[in-house]
Amino acid sequence: MCDIQPGPVVVRGWIESLTSFKKHSFVKLRDGVGKESHVQVFVSVTVAPTLICESYVEIAGTVRELPDKAFSFRAFEIEASEVIVLGESNSDFSTKCPSEAGPDTKLNERHLHIRDPKFALITKLRAILVRALREHFEETSCTEIFPPSFVGNQCEGGSTLFKLQYPDKDRGDIPAYLTQSSQFYLEYTLPGIGDSYCIAPSFRAERSHTRRHLTEFLHAESEWSGIFTLDDHLEKLRALMKGTVSKFLEYGRKYLDELELVSHVEKLLVMCDDIITVTHREAIDYCRSHEIYKDADTKIHFDHEDDIPEMQERRMIDEIGKIVFLIRFPKSFKSFYFSTFEDGTVLGCDIEAVNVGELVGSGVREYDLGRLEKAIEENGLKKEDYREYLDLRKYGAGRTSGMGLGVDRFLTWLLNAYSIRDVVTFPRIPGRLFP
Repeated sequence: MCDIQPGPVVVRGWIESLTSFKKHSFVKLRDGVGKESHVQVFVSVTVAPTLICESYVEIAGTVRELPDKAFSFRAFEIEASEVIVLGESNSDFSTKCPSEAGPDTKLNERHLHIRDPKFALITKLRAILVRALREHFEETSCTEIFPPSFVGNQCEGGSTLFKLQYPDKDRGDIPAYLTQSSQFYLEYTLPGIGDSYCIAPSFRAERSHTRRHLTEFLHAESEWSGIFTLDDHLEKLRALMKGTVSKFLEYGRKYLDELELVSHVEKLLVMCDDIITVTHREAIDYCRSHEIYKDADTKIHFDHEDDIPEMQERRMIDEIGKIVFLIRFPKSFKSFYFSTFEDGTVLGCDIEAVNVGELVGSGVREYDLGRLEKAIEENGLKKEDYREYLDLRKYGAGRTSGMGLGVDRFLTWLLNAYSIRDVVTFPRIPGRLFP
């Protein structure tokens, strides 16, 4: 409805709200997302005596200036001469999933909650974030790859894999998994295609009900060649953060303005110029000096070989108040394919942000065939299951790095949302498969 011109018009849409008086009604009609997709319609009772919210209607009428002292969210309104109900709604809609409904209702009635104006804007902004990511990758000469969802080996930890039976021509059913990461497939493309990326679903069979986790999430991943040092890799991450947030702000500004979030995203963009780097050892020291305990009840401190759990890590990042590149983890924390320093810490980086914690997991890949084979064995894995991955080192080992970014968690940060479930159109969490 953004192109409505003065004069006679015919419009179609859903009745979002209805204000009725004795002789007339004001209808707020929508056919999309945002203010430009809504229009106010003046309807006399002689034209349409009875209307119901969420009915799909066709309205013929005339565009007119607002009468004196009249109010509308646009500078004009339509005076209806005919209303045809094309799809009638039930009058109980307003009680099914009102805007003030609790989280469980909004999940149970997701198919209806999508009509909520605020959630519709969030859904639009999710698409805009994907556009921003895609354009950043394209501008930095990355080629989009479309990897499979069924895989035959474990890129990440086996305990959180969705395992299933996959049909085989000669052997009957064979074990397969839903992908947790497309990293290996992106690495396979590097020697022939160059830098690559994908934006695709990943799956984690975690029984986690936190406000940060999903069993299926949108995963933006990239692999880069010519990366010799951790500093080289961090420069790629800085460009990713700045480029994505700036494009998101540019393309989504009018929707962010309706949500009153422009200033928030502008602050995050400024933060992208002031990212700090913290080693795992320094993070442990921070926790010890700021009374962030391994066990709050007994006030036991972390040791330098301890992993910092999510809750304590988020408290640390929230106190620091900046985007943090958390680097140089002990080797035991990370997967076998990470390259390592001489002291045994990995050339890896997690990007941490206020309110959500980890946004990105990333690192420099091990390029030496012997060290990679040894790491596979030390992790109790079989070399034959990673034949293709080992071939990358056998036939012209590149110096590469890569990253995985949780798009939904990134959007949670950008929109200052409380839960990842508030920004995902159809969230998948344990125990929920519908709608």
